[in-house]
Amino acid sequence: MELPFSGFELTFIFVAFVIFTLFGLASVCIEPEDRPEESVYGAKKFNRKHRVITKKAGQKPQSKSQRSPP
Repeated sequence: MELPFSGFELTFIFVAFVIFTLFGLASVCIEPEDRPEESVYGAKKFNRKHRVITKKAGQKPQSKSQRSPP
């Protein structure tokens, strides 16, 4: 039975696998130093006003006359 790849092709596949594995591990394990402290811990700054959800799930929306003033 013949091998599906020659020695040169197997070497190229192995080297590419090792390089991509190293880059993948480096991207997961190394944090950039120029990143602001807030973004590391997930704090986000928003530039626009966000809506607050005040109704429970499964309720029908209220008509405009039944809504409480903001």
